[in-house]
Amino acid sequence: MNHKGITRRTFLKAAGGAATALSASGVFGFEEWKKKSYASAIEKIPTQCQGCCANRCGIYAYVKNGRIWKIEGNPKAHNNVGSVCPRGHGYIHELYDPDRIKQPLKRTENGTFTPVSWEQAFREITMKLNLLIMDHGPQSLFWLQYPLANAPLVFRFMHALGSPNTISHGTTCFVARNGAFKMTSGGLPDNDLKNSKYIIIIGRNPCGGIKLYQMKDLVEAKEKGAKIVVVDPRHNETAAIADEWLSIKPGTDLAFLLSMLNVIINEELYDLEFIENYTVGFDNLLDEIIMYPPEWAEKVCDIPKEKIYRIARELASHAPTALIHRGYHGAYGAGYINSFQTARAVAIVNAVIGNYERSGGLFMPYKAKLGSLQEGGHPAPGIPTAPKADGAGIPGRYPVASYSNGISHAVPELALAGELKAGFIYHTNPVRTNPNPKRVIAGYKKLDLLVTIDCVISETAALSDYILPESFYLERDDSVDTVHGGKKAQITLVQKVLDPMHDTKPLFEIIKGLSTGLGVSRFFNFTQDEYNQLKLNPLGISLTDLKREGVIETGEEWKEGFKPCKTPSKKIEIFSDRLEAWGIAPLPRWREPLVSPDPDDATSFRLLHGKQSVHTNAMTANIPILMEMSRHYNMIRLWMNRERGERLDLKDGDLVIVESDIGRGEIAVKLTEGLHPSAVWLPSGYGVFSKYLHTAKNIGLSYNDFVPTYFDPIVGHAMTSEVIVRVKKV
Repeated sequence: MNHKGITRRTFLKAAGGAATALSASGVFGFEEWKKKSYASAIEKIPTQCQGCCANRCGIYAYVKNGRIWKIEGNPKAHNNVGSVCPRGHGYIHELYDPDRIKQPLKRTENGTFTPVSWEQAFREITMKLNLLIMDHGPQSLFWLQYPLANAPLVFRFMHALGSPNTISHGTTCFVARNGAFKMTSGGLPDNDLKNSKYIIIIGRNPCGGIKLYQMKDLVEAKEKGAKIVVVDPRHNETAAIADEWLSIKPGTDLAFLLSMLNVIINEELYDLEFIENYTVGFDNLLDEIIMYPPEWAEKVCDIPKEKIYRIARELASHAPTALIHRGYHGAYGAGYINSFQTARAVAIVNAVIGNYERSGGLFMPYKAKLGSLQEGGHPAPGIPTAPKADGAGIPGRYPVASYSNGISHAVPELALAGELKAGFIYHTNPVRTNPNPKRVIAGYKKLDLLVTIDCVISETAALSDYILPESFYLERDDSVDTVHGGKKAQITLVQKVLDPMHDTKPLFEIIKGLSTGLGVSRFFNFTQDEYNQLKLNPLGISLTDLKREGVIETGEEWKEGFKPCKTPSKKIEIFSDRLEAWGIAPLPRWREPLVSPDPDDATSFRLLHGKQSVHTNAMTANIPILMEMSRHYNMIRLWMNRERGERLDLKDGDLVIVESDIGRGEIAVKLTEGLHPSAVWLPSGYGVFSKYLHTAKNIGLSYNDFVPTYFDPIVGHAMTSEVIVRVKKV
């Protein structure tokens, strides 16, 4: 080995010399240090992984000599049942990343950053915010975040200031699915995969996503004889364990589902008793669905009509221990102009086969009902009367968009229009993870004040006026969390396992520091531990016990039997009066994707994207061990159907130019039979361009570089698969 002039021989020589010097100085020798190091005790501390995804898995952190030795899964935690995924293992390396922010930073006039104290940062930020609020009102302020367990404190902070503009990343991820299920069944159900006998997964990839408990449940179901059908343009990791893969034409999942409904209804394969007792609007569906026979769908979605008939019959014959997976991002999270109605169709197919709140079907997961600060004598600020600037939840704008998620990619547009003047970015990186980055950069640069709270200088942080370094998740305490819902409620939390290595603070302390200068500190006159114990009080659980266990189950066990829905009718609403009142189709109706490849242009493809098991969004790309895995397994490539590629005179591994109306880039191509001919596919997590992220910079491409700025008219999501690219050999 020879790295930067250091050989094994010179390293050992230098190490021996250093040990001799230490011994001579009266400290101790290398051998003595080694013995003491090996003899040191190992402390095992339960906490929660914050590896950049929504799972927030329960883990144990092992600490030796004041450093992290390893992590392993907490077997009691529902979301990961004792396992840790590659990105979770890899993410702990960011604790020791030389690219970490070590103290608050302020942008200078020449665009560089200079270190400042926390006191100076808080003083200057709050002074500028106070002036902006006086001049433009609190509605000109926003907070954009990837929400973690402390999200309620962010809402408290923003409401105390009078701003309604707390926004999540959701419109680039899952909001079409969530909105559709909320309108249909009153909330987002879970899948009882391990007890199901027939499972259809449309545009979702739990084995690449990753959803660890779902991976285990799928394997267990398969071992018990369940059939798994994956419907996806790409032969993804989950398709590798499935019994059948249907390579559907991208953006036509709604046609497939409508034709399945046609078969189930025409052949009377539905659960009439369930429909009569627990749904409304089935009669309306009878008239609508006649337009969508499998013969029609075959031409739309490239799936033979015989397969549609067979799969619809197989699904219904195994009901109620059968399901269509509730999905996540892929086919109907935020992809297409028809994504909302596609997710509605998924909810409705599950309803007509009668599988809601049935073993092997869908069920509403249980979550613990926590206590509040008000119960401890800490009054909440009033909810702002001003509407959200992005139009979320407002009839006539985006009526199904949720108040808590808002519309993330509207922020730069509102900044360019002068409606937003200042904002905070927390635990997310919209310059890299939102479509059309040139437009996003222009919007964020227009702000009078931008503050990013992060551990590294991301693309967004690099544009900011101030960067406030959050303590790494292994260095901080956070709020009690209920993310581990299931057939029994669970509570968990992040707790500190190491003292902070640098001059960093947890989010709660950052909010408290800001609240003082903004005149709202009265809403934060408690500690993190006091807040957590108040949340636990109604459950009769002590914070001491939770810190010791890491995960605690609480409440009753789920039992079969329909529960009233959180809809106006208390039932599953196949036909939605609310949607009709808003001028939205009250039943799912076929709508073509917004754009389609040019059939006369051999270089024209729809651009799809998806996750790989070693990366989450763009937040793990800078971790050397994970990037090395990407390189080792040759994962940083554009997938293309082999026949289409050969027509373009391409060979596997050739360099290609990818170009859309807004973006251009070069990447190696992977030719494969495992992709629908109309599309190319990019893995997400690459394309980092921050000069401060040395491992990830300029490796691979991001699909966001090619996607225009779109807003779905119902939920406001980004429609990130509505993009056509031209691909040519370099």
